[in-house]
Amino acid sequence: MLTKRLTNFFTALRANTWARIFLITVYYLAIIAGLVVLYGKGDFSTPDFVYQGF
Repeated sequence: MLTKRLTNFFTALRANTWARIFLITVYYLAIIAGLVVLYGKGDFSTPDFVYQGF
């Protein structure tokens, strides 16, 4: 019963244009926020060369 309700809910949500635009916007904002968290420290220096000891 729950599976059928969820399927109907997501089908209706996918058919709604404004809900789809909202969800896609939230999705991309979450990706941008994740990138800011990962790379937002401001340290863009290159790491040491891997084979420096050879």
